[in-house]
Order: sequence, then C-alpha cells, then structure tokens
Amino acid sequence: MNIDVEVGLYQVVIVLLPIFVYHLFFNEKEFERRKPFSKLTIILILILVLTMSFPVKFSEGYVYDFRIVPFIIAFVYGGTIPGLFTAVVLLGYRFIIGGDGFYVVLVNYSLTCAVFILMRNQYESFKKQNKLMFVSLVFWVNTIIVILTLFTKNQIEQIPFMIAFYFITWICLVMVVFVMENVNQQMEMREKLQKDERLNVISQLAASVAHEVRNPLTSVRGFLQLMDDDDNLKSAQRHYIEIALAELDHAQSIINDYLSLAKPNTEGLTIVNVSDEVKKTVALMTSYSNIQNISIHMIIQDSLYMKGNKSEMKQVLVNIMKNGIEAMGTGGDLHVQAMEKDGEIMINIIDSGKGMTKDQLAKLGTPFYTTKEKGTGVGLTISFQLIQAMKGTISVESHVGQGTTFMIRFPHWPHPDSVEE
Repeated sequence: MNIDVEVGLYQVVIVLLPIFVYHLFFNEKEFERRKPFSKLTIILILILVLTMSFPVKFSEGYVYDFRIVPFIIAFVYGGTIPGLFTAVVLLGYRFIIGGDGFYVVLVNYSLTCAVFILMRNQYESFKKQNKLMFVSLVFWVNTIIVILTLFTKNQIEQIPFMIAFYFITWICLVMVVFVMENVNQQMEMREKLQKDERLNVISQLAASVAHEVRNPLTSVRGFLQLMDDDDNLKSAQRHYIEIALAELDHAQSIINDYLSLAKPNTEGLTIVNVSDEVKKTVALMTSYSNIQNISIHMIIQDSLYMKGNKSEMKQVLVNIMKNGIEAMGTGGDLHVQAMEKDGEIMINIIDSGKGMTKDQLAKLGTPFYTTKEKGTGVGLTISFQLIQAMKGTISVESHVGQGTTFMIRFPHWPHPDSVEE
C-alpha cells in the first residue's frame, strides 16, 4: 500500500483555502447564494473538481477524496438548485474519470440529494449546533454505505484506512460549517448595523418634521372647534367642519406614530399580565374582525407575566393583529396563541392571508415599507422597536398564498405578586 501523504494534505488545503478566501473577500447574501452561478457555487465546484482530480490512492481502483464536503455545503448553504448543480458536476466528472464504483456513487449521492430536497425546510431553519448534527449525520450515513460496499467486495483491509481518512474529511466538513456560520453571523450583524443607522437618521428626520407640522395643525384644529361652536352655522357647514376635524385627528395620529418611531416610550416598565393583555386586545379587535368576516381563535395560557409597558404591549399586539386581519381581506381565520416555554413567553399571531415573498419578508419592519395600499409602513417598525426595547425578539414566517406567522418572545417574569392591576 503506497499512500501519498502530501496528496492527503493537498485535499485539506484545497477544501479549506477557497472557503477562507470566500469568507474574507466575498459578501453574498442568502438569496444571492441560491443562484446556480453564485460565487459560493463556483468556489464549491472548483473545490469539487480539484479534490476529485488529485485523490489519495489506496490501491489500484480504490481512491479517496473530499468530494462530499463541497457537495453537502452546496445544499446546506446554497440551496436546492446549487446543490443539484454541484451533484450533476460530481456525477458527470466521476463518469468521465471511469473505473469501477460509478453506479454505487450514483445511487449513494442520488439518495442523499433526495434527503436534502425533502428536508430542505427543516435544515434551513436549524441553528448552528443542529446544523452540525445534521450534516454530520448525512456524512456518516454515506460513510457507512461505503463501508458496506467494501464488505461486499471483500476489501476489509481498506476499512481502517478508510475510517481514518473519512474522520479527517469530517473534521474539514465541520470546519467549513463553522466558517460558513461565521459568514452568516457577520452578514446579519452588518445588515443590522446598517438598518439601525438608517432607522436612526430617518426617525430623527421624521421627529423634526412631525414637531414642525403638529403646531400648525393644533392651531387649525382650535379655530375649527371655535367655528363649530357658532350657532349660526348651517348643517352642511357643521358637517364639513366635523369632516375636517376627523381628518386632522387622523393626521395627528400619523404624527404621533412618527414621534414614536423616533423615541419609543418604554419608560416605567412594570410587571405585565400578558395573558390578560392578549385577551383584552383580542376582545378589542373582535368587532373590527367581524366586519371583515374574520374569526379570531385564542389559545391563551393563564398567568403569563413579563416586565414591560402595558400600553406599548397593547400597541404591538393591535398593530400585528390589525395587519393580519387586513392581509386576509374578507373571510379567514386569525389564530392568537400565548404560552410559556423554556423560560420564555411565546406569542404567535397566525393569519391565513395572501402571505409574502422572501424579498417582502426581508424588508418587513423597515421604515416606510408596507405591502398595503394605504399604509405608511411605520406601525410595524414601531412594533419591532418596542419589542426590542422590552428585551423581546420577533421573527416572521410567511409563504405566498399560505399566510403569515408572527412569533414574539419575551423573558418570562417569575414574580407575579407585584403585578399592577
């Protein structure tokens, strides 16, 4: 047995070096990686071809390489299309190389492709630890299939070397996953900083304009009220004044939203009974939902407490429920759930509306972005800020034609005795 150690080290280098280069010099967003010819896909195919071109030879007809690493990474971090494209290149190049074992490779990798496609929604939502467990499971299942193949061909003497080689391959795979997770984390931090910077500039500008506009509106409203007190007004004139006052109140409400955008009021935090606040908000929104022929279904766990602001919590719930009702048009179901899990209060608001595309979902919460014809895009932005200010988190899942789910989480407060009723 003549094993070239330098070629083995070469396999490690040609896997890790391009991945580190990608990490340092390329900033691809998730939707960009899903394109067939994204920078990540091109780099992974380059790694694939190089690893298969310079394999480690155990004996005549038996070679080992790191091809499985770019194959798995393409599916997990690129998506289905880049993954299938990488698989086609892998199988095509393996066919060109020739030799025994092509059909074993074809069956093995085809089955693995099917697993990735069927479990796409699951592993895309995994956190780093679960993602590591998933890719490791896929890797070692493939390894077991290779071991069984060697048994059937009576090549038992290769198994110790094969296990050692695949262990090194697995270490490289884990390192690549860590690098890619670091890339994702840095992208998220960069986007958050840019978003916060834009929000700060826009909110300060909005506050300045709102202050300047509110003063003359107050004066106009005062004069209209004085005119309304005149007994000599005709009914038509009084009706016009009432319309003008209603529109001024609407303008005042929008201005208050802009002022909240600049500085959310989260002072004076107290212990809030979340169960009661959610039930009260559902009762408040029921009349509005009935007009739209929409049913609200509640599953509310009792005695859920958090530290927050009652009025701001109500504002958040009203904004999100109202958006859900409006997204459904006429007819549908709105599900509101509140429960405690793993030390957190989870509030889920689920509508059966038209849903959103991934591009719309990515922009959700951005100032002045809205999917509604008459919306300002401020309500959700304020809601996101208030949730963050009360130490909570919010995530949104949506599929076109299937509806949208808002998932809000707050730290559960363990001392309900001091609740302010």
